Amino acid sequence: MAVDQQRRLGEAAAQAHTAQDNGDHAAANDAWRRYVLIEDALGDPQDLLDEGVALSKVAIDLWRQG
Repeated sequence: MAVDQQRRLGEAAAQAHTAQDNGDHAAANDAWRRYVLIEDALGDPQDLLDEGVALSKVAIDLWRQG
């Protein structure tokens, strides 16, 4: 499965670069967003969970301040 994700990562990067080269900023943004999502899927699940918890804590703190 990681091989497929690596292939998809390369495809998303290529699409982003092509869109950037063609001046299509919306398509480039979409491709880079896909790239980041695929890259995140390749990471350690515990790191993703820790990041989500940290973001939730920040959101709660901001809400309390608001």
